[in-house]
Amino acid sequence: MRYLLIVLLLLCSSCIQIGSDPQPLHYYLLEAPLKQPQIYSGKELNIAIKLTKIPEYLDQPQIVTYDQKNSVNLNDRHRWANPLSDNILQVLRENLALTFPNSIVTIQPWEQAEAPVTELKLSVDKFAGKLGDAVSVAIRWRIVKADGEAQHGTFTEQQPIEKTFNDLVAGLNDSLNRFSQAIAKQLANQ
Repeated sequence: MRYLLIVLLLLCSSCIQIGSDPQPLHYYLLEAPLKQPQIYSGKELNIAIKLTKIPEYLDQPQIVTYDQKNSVNLNDRHRWANPLSDNILQVLRENLALTFPNSIVTIQPWEQAEAPVTELKLSVDKFAGKLGDAVSVAIRWRIVKADGEAQHGTFTEQQPIEKTFNDLVAGLNDSLNRFSQAIAKQLANQ
């Protein structure tokens, strides 16, 4: 019995790094840009944003990176401060609210929109990157006006980044803000 206890203690101590500092966790947020986007003050829209799809492997607390072709990593030390899907919707909402100051922008299904509504439906296909290489963002979108008229498109972007998670998140944030600007132009032309 004594030997069994010693063996168990040795096994447990090999799993625990005694005397070493615990690895710190780093949390990240996507944010709307500080600079003012182009403003369409003459437009009064009622926009309801809905995220229809995001891959489960992306919508995790851990930040996803790509290693090699068809290989993804979820990093336990580098995490999103909020659920990624919620953070994407919030940034898009803030950007559209700044761009169309006389408009109402809601997030579906949590908030009820007043009619007539222009629906913006999103499907996020890629939202990650390879450290020291590039971020890759692909979002399919569909705008449906109150009268049923619809248009759709795809936003794809890759941009080079440095080797840190701060660079990765900044690159993803820049791409999301550029996507917001592209959607704002589509909405302004309706």
